[in-house]
Amino acid sequence: MNRLFAHPLVRTAFCLFLLALPLATAWNLAVMPNHPALAIRIGPKLGGVTREARVALSWSSLRDGSFQKAVSSRVTDAMPVRPLLIRINNEIRFELFGELTAPQVVRGAKGQLIERSYLEEYCARTEGQGATLAADIIPKLKDIQDFYRSRGAVFVYLVTPSKAAHLPEYFVDRVPCPSTPAARAQLVPQYVGLLRQAGIQVVDTASLIHSLKGAYEVELFPQGGVHWNDIGGARAVAAVVENINRQAGQELVPPFTFSYTLSGVTSGVDRDLVDLLNVFFPPLSYLTPKVRFQTAVPCATSPARSIDAALVGSSFSHLPGQILIEDNCLARLNVWYYMHLGRFGGVPYHELQRDLQESDLARLRDAKIVILEENESFVARTGYVNELRKVVTTP
Repeated sequence: MNRLFAHPLVRTAFCLFLLALPLATAWNLAVMPNHPALAIRIGPKLGGVTREARVALSWSSLRDGSFQKAVSSRVTDAMPVRPLLIRINNEIRFELFGELTAPQVVRGAKGQLIERSYLEEYCARTEGQGATLAADIIPKLKDIQDFYRSRGAVFVYLVTPSKAAHLPEYFVDRVPCPSTPAARAQLVPQYVGLLRQAGIQVVDTASLIHSLKGAYEVELFPQGGVHWNDIGGARAVAAVVENINRQAGQELVPPFTFSYTLSGVTSGVDRDLVDLLNVFFPPLSYLTPKVRFQTAVPCATSPARSIDAALVGSSFSHLPGQILIEDNCLARLNVWYYMHLGRFGGVPYHELQRDLQESDLARLRDAKIVILEENESFVARTGYVNELRKVVTTP
């Protein structure tokens, strides 16, 4: 090593690199707030990167250290070589020791990955919990449903499935799991049954997807992802469309049929947890389905194109939202991600607006089809149900 650095060209190159590093970091700090595409990055883009902490200078932020922490984080993130160094470190730890550097990801049997929060919720279920949760949310859902029905609109409450509940055999031995099998299996049927007794229009795609376990050549959750795959999304949307048309008493939304082929993993929900590992050679040696839709009528001539529609929900809303827009002709449907974090839609499906204000949410009042989605892992515990209720009950 000493003999290598003794060469003048090597020393010169190393000195130029040391000089360029702070200059490139300063450049990134300048351009990242408004022109992130101009930032200099060495190495593949990191997955799972959250939004930057706000740098707010005040006496309180100086005293509690939040200002110093935000500045330090901003400078570190601006270093051009950071993605490369992180992936080198992660690759070594993953290949040599089998260690996952993403603390929110748990590796189960046969290489299956899951997000820790879903597994912890599944293992903490208690008997009778579904009834408790239903009692809390029924008045809220009634207010929302009554508002839209009074305006001649269609309202659907959508329950989506959890990978932990669908494939528990891969994961329950990886964390403390004190809940009983009966409590785990009871929650969704009890919760949904009580909502239906109260007159809430529920589409229970959690039970639907769980009932299809083993029906296809592949599981309905990808090995390296936490969300349902294309088949799961298609089956769920078909159930939602059937409910909408039944409520409307007509074919308000054109249905579809679909076929699929199996292929290697490319991008999207098929690898969303794998991407959080941030390694150079991610474990992607599994098959996923690619769905091809056949819509009942051409979307170019379908009246559904002009319907104002909204889907309010979690990350499980994105795939159904995209399918409803592109394959059920609901061109004007918007997905309200956690109500106010972002508004998505269009073809191709993309983010239309970020960090929504109350004035932006008011347009939800005029929607003619409204789908409110919650995943079974946090039914009756999401803030956006309360926010939607506030939107429709505030004069």
